[in-house]
Amino acid sequence: MSMATSGIVESFPTGALVPKAETGVLNFLQKYPEYDGKDVTIAIFDSGVDPRATGLETLVDGKTIKVIERYDCSGCGDVDMKKKVTPDENGTLKGLSGTTLKLSPELLALNTDADKAVRVGLKCFGDLVPSKVRDNIVAQAKLKHWDKPHKIATANASRKISEFESQNTGEAPKLPWDKKIIKENLDYELEMLNSYEKVYNDVKTSYDCVLFPTANGWLTLIDTTEQGNLDQALRIGEYSKTHETQNVDDFLSISVNVHDEGDVLEVVGMCSPHGTHVSSIASGNHSSRDVDGVAPNAKIVSMTIGDGRLGSMETGTALVRAMMKVMELCREGRRIDVINMSYGEHANWSNSGEFADKRRRVKKIGGCSSRVGDLMNEIVNKYGVVWVASAGNHGPALSTVGTPPDISQPSLIGVGAYVSPQMMEAEYAMRDKLPGNVYTWTSRDPCIDGGQGVTVCAPGGAIASVPQFTMSKSQLMNGTSMAAPHVAGAVALLISGLKQQNIEYSPYSIKRALSVTATKLSYVDPFAQGHGLLNVEKAFEHLVEHRQSKDNMLRFSVRVGNNMAKGIHVRQGLLRNFIDFNVNIEPVFFNDKETDPKDKFNFNVRLNLISSQTWAQCGSFLDLSYGTRSIVVRIDPTGLPPGVHSAVIRAYDTDCVTKGPLFEIPVTVVQPHVLESDVNTPIFEPASSKGDNSVEFQPNTIQRDFILVPDRATWAVLRMRITDPNRGKDTGKFFLHTNQLLPKQSCRKSETMKIISVSSDHETTTTFKVKAGKILELCIAKYWSNYGQSHLKYSLEFRGVEAFNPNAYVMHAGKGIHKLEIEALVAEDIQPQLQLKAAAVVLKPNEAKISPLSASRDVIPEGRQVYQNLLVYSLNVSKVAEVSLHAPIFNDSLYESEFESQMWMLYDANKALVATGDAHSQNFFTKLEKGEYTIRLQVRHEKRDLLEKIADANLVATFKLVNFINLDFYENYNQCIVGGRKLTAAVVRRSTRVVYVAPISQERLNKANLPAQCAWLSGNLVFPKDEAGRRVALHSFSYILNPAEKKPSSSGNGNNSANNSAAAAAAAAAPAAVSANTAKPKAPASPPSATSVQPANSAAGDGGATQTDTPPEGNGGSPVSPKKGKTNSDEYAEILRDFQCTHIVKCEPEMAEKIYNEVVEAHPKHLQAHLLLIQNIEAAQLKSAFPLTFTNGQKSEKPEGCNVEQQNEEQKKLRSALERVIKLADNVIVETDVEALLSYYGLKNDTRPDAAKIKTNMDKQRNNLIEALSKKGIAIAKLAVLDESLKDRLAEINEVYTDIIKFVDANDSKAIQFALWHAYAHAHYGRMYKYIVKLIEDKRTREQYDELAAINSALGHEHITAVIKRMTVTSFPSTYRLF
Repeated sequence: MSMATSGIVESFPTGALVPKAETGVLNFLQKYPEYDGKDVTIAIFDSGVDPRATGLETLVDGKTIKVIERYDCSGCGDVDMKKKVTPDENGTLKGLSGTTLKLSPELLALNTDADKAVRVGLKCFGDLVPSKVRDNIVAQAKLKHWDKPHKIATANASRKISEFESQNTGEAPKLPWDKKIIKENLDYELEMLNSYEKVYNDVKTSYDCVLFPTANGWLTLIDTTEQGNLDQALRIGEYSKTHETQNVDDFLSISVNVHDEGDVLEVVGMCSPHGTHVSSIASGNHSSRDVDGVAPNAKIVSMTIGDGRLGSMETGTALVRAMMKVMELCREGRRIDVINMSYGEHANWSNSGEFADKRRRVKKIGGCSSRVGDLMNEIVNKYGVVWVASAGNHGPALSTVGTPPDISQPSLIGVGAYVSPQMMEAEYAMRDKLPGNVYTWTSRDPCIDGGQGVTVCAPGGAIASVPQFTMSKSQLMNGTSMAAPHVAGAVALLISGLKQQNIEYSPYSIKRALSVTATKLSYVDPFAQGHGLLNVEKAFEHLVEHRQSKDNMLRFSVRVGNNMAKGIHVRQGLLRNFIDFNVNIEPVFFNDKETDPKDKFNFNVRLNLISSQTWAQCGSFLDLSYGTRSIVVRIDPTGLPPGVHSAVIRAYDTDCVTKGPLFEIPVTVVQPHVLESDVNTPIFEPASSKGDNSVEFQPNTIQRDFILVPDRATWAVLRMRITDPNRGKDTGKFFLHTNQLLPKQSCRKSETMKIISVSSDHETTTTFKVKAGKILELCIAKYWSNYGQSHLKYSLEFRGVEAFNPNAYVMHAGKGIHKLEIEALVAEDIQPQLQLKAAAVVLKPNEAKISPLSASRDVIPEGRQVYQNLLVYSLNVSKVAEVSLHAPIFNDSLYESEFESQMWMLYDANKALVATGDAHSQNFFTKLEKGEYTIRLQVRHEKRDLLEKIADANLVATFKLVNFINLDFYENYNQCIVGGRKLTAAVVRRSTRVVYVAPISQERLNKANLPAQCAWLSGNLVFPKDEAGRRVALHSFSYILNPAEKKPSSSGNGNNSANNSAAAAAAAAAPAAVSANTAKPKAPASPPSATSVQPANSAAGDGGATQTDTPPEGNGGSPVSPKKGKTNSDEYAEILRDFQCTHIVKCEPEMAEKIYNEVVEAHPKHLQAHLLLIQNIEAAQLKSAFPLTFTNGQKSEKPEGCNVEQQNEEQKKLRSALERVIKLADNVIVETDVEALLSYYGLKNDTRPDAAKIKTNMDKQRNNLIEALSKKGIAIAKLAVLDESLKDRLAEINEVYTDIIKFVDANDSKAIQFALWHAYAHAHYGRMYKYIVKLIEDKRTREQYDELAAINSALGHEHITAVIKRMTVTSFPSTYRLF
């Protein structure tokens, strides 16, 4: 061996990549090779499992499919397939995307539908993969199909601009109008290319889906080519029958299931790699013991509970559906033996979910019913499934175990994360091995209600297989998510052996065996390891040895106090007296309702109760039969020093002590440090035996201090410094975790978590918020992988200033001045600031409809149908805003909720999905464009009566304010009233200081542009002057606004007899009058209303709005004052005229023509009549269309069998209508004094006394003129298209254009439709793009997107055309998305 290769180890420690030796798995499999998971099925509740991932294809025989079922329980992959279509004789049909789809004769022959119909749907694939993977897929597609043509197009556009500028020197604004529009067109073409480059990555892809029955089940076709040739589409059968998966692209694999007789297609993807990694640990089969999973011969059922619409967060719907499926499979004989759930949240109350049989026997006084918790317990207690759950990664502070396993019963196996020296070497490339330990961040016991959440610990890291879409064969992941599948795999080994030996077992006997035989690690944090490190060999030996034990098929329910807690947890201030707890103990048989009554009658066990600590006392013996026994446990903390103290009362069967305790009563007591704070600032310093008052830390050393936070304290300052000499620049890596447990709130509500580097060079300071009167856990841990010994000196200083009067942080505008009574912990400088940052709008449901859900997918076994209450809300966004949504009565609860679902979906006016939310959605903001939105909220439960109770549930929309609102403070009440001297800074000593807050003036509220119907404003109030304190000592503040003022009714009773006599005519004419005397509303894209005169400047229309008031007659529209002193007959004539005009638009063409002639005859100067008749003609005879759409429609081939004479007749009618429009428009143009208008608008100031009225009349004339010009210009352009004489009539079109731009810009809403046609006439596609974008900003329609696609096709940008078509499909769905 050469010197260059000396010391090289030629073998890699592969056994530690997926660690198994630490828990005895390797020895177990060496001893029992047949007990490798054979005949065992593990359900993976996670983000989805990739059946094509390495090691997850087959069982150890290399043939049998490993992933036997694959479901997306979240609904994310659901496609609405209710629509049926029958292909024509050629096998063609129209897909929901608008693409023509073609079925080959082979596919048609496979269809067994009686009517040969197929089902069609549309699926957006963006949320079937993680966002990072989606970005990679998009980047690959961009590189392959976009970059080259787009770069060429961009270069060509830039070249044209350069050529134009070289030929036309000088400043652009000084160019003549015809040159200017050429320059604008070139600039807009380049702008268009740049804009599509920016949005490319955000474009979502939706594919047509076709579904039909075959002799072998349902067959799904997905047109991933987007070309319509279904022979080239993905062809997938139902996974449960075919186990088929197909790749959408090079990496993303999907499978499908079909529900409700074809109405719902479920496309199964993966919302993260997590589930595949977890499965590989539990059951990966690589034909290599080193890198195999724990139980390589176990089967997998993939249950996706993570919802891709929410990133990958689980939902109540997904959890309940997954559990329903487990029940269904068990009842069908396809038993699920183990569930692994490496998912979870933190519940706001620990003991959520009382089991049904418990509720029928005792009246529930405390605790909580939870849909999800109830069903979890039912899975274990009725169906016998062993449920393994990760404890969470939220340590190292105590009481941080997640839900699950922290539910109402200790029925689940909770797992903490352990790291061995071998893992450090092989997985983390550490230079030196450290002693094995738990990871610093693994969650800790006890549960908030005192129960034990961590059963055992297991290796919490692995380099295991991941899905193909990651483009990686394997990855390192760590967490309790990796420890749980290790235990799930170990349980599969145990069950495999028990089944093959025909040994009866239950989830209780399995959990008891794991607990009793685990290896307790004396040097490891006891709150993190549960009963210790998993030991598979010993657990199996225990199960075999005690196979005949009478308690194998029952559990012991332990309930403490009225709240029915799972243990005893005392953390409530300084403890000076003993406390007695009533503990109810009840044996409960597996599947208790169906247990033979004789077994219950004959059951008896005599127990010896042993406490591990003298300060926890109870009776020594308990004779227990079937029924509840109550004992008293006395906790005497009086002699306990400050800190956390734990004990456990174990119950042993006196007939067989060796099998270990049958049940345990966990006890945790916290005795806090109490600080004096009468005069000086209270400071806590830990006890130390070192001369420098430091504390020694080795890797993973944890120092916990429990301090009773002094009254009036609101923040704390932690100061840390390494005292080791000669460390130089070497730093210690510390994990800081502070926590205060608040009533009925999760451990995350009042905590700080940070990783901090501390050195000897300078002091490290951290500031965090605290709650006075509550015990604070200050937990400092040296990170598990941080080498070396460190001596850390630290102290904790408490400071505080706060308002203590009732409702101090809620201000009602209606009450006027708001008083704050401020007190400080010790003397404190204040610089108060009250800043309101958000506005809340309360939304009431427009509709609430209760209906049963799927009869095949949403029924809990034994006929328990699940219903939904679908609540619909409307939201108006008047300008671009960032908005969050939440349902207050459901939000912030998931596992503890009475209802299993609270998902909402936000849609725009075109039914395109904009955002989705569920639990905890109040802090997630979405940028919303101006427009109308619909929110659909689904709440699910099996009891209709409970759903009826929430039919009026509010939804709150919170708008971020662009400009924050600051309120002023005053020390004097009268100064506050008059807005006098403000308070900017002060000192608060031990006495109360009163300050006043002035309400917000109406003028400031108006300037703030608050959303309509705003109910309150929210923000933060901060008192300290200290900068660090200001960052953390924030108090949430609400400012309740006065109710919106109701506008006075305009329908008062007049005293003028003439007005009263013409009431009916006036009422009929009201719509026209309103249109003339108010600001012009934006028109809808639909045809004119049947009840009022509507302007015709719709998004796909042909012109501006009609002004329905007439200018003063007599001077040809010159700028003079309106006539006064009208007679009653004149008023009547005008009212009748206006009433007639409203019907010109509404009536059939013949009647409209008749009314028009009557009006013109009686009022020849009433120019609006001409414009209204144009609107009637457009609505009846002219289909609104954009230029390229119109032109392509004229050029397109007519369908076969089309009558030539009929076609010619239609062309003749079209020409006639266009010519009539031109004539009518000319009537307006000729009768309008253009010179007078130009003269008027040339005035800088109009000093006449009736200038306002003159301006109103002149504006009406101008608008009518612009509309007439626009209508005329569009009609000329359309006639030119019909005659193919566009170039010949270009001068006429230009003349109209120049007349219009004398008054308004071309992109003005009154002229933009004609400007679009003018741009088309000049082949200015860049200008066309700009005008369409302007229209989209006002109201988005499918026709606009079609025109954009046509524009890019005309320019030869087919790559952009394809992208626009994708955008069109996604932006204009035909239905709302399924939940």
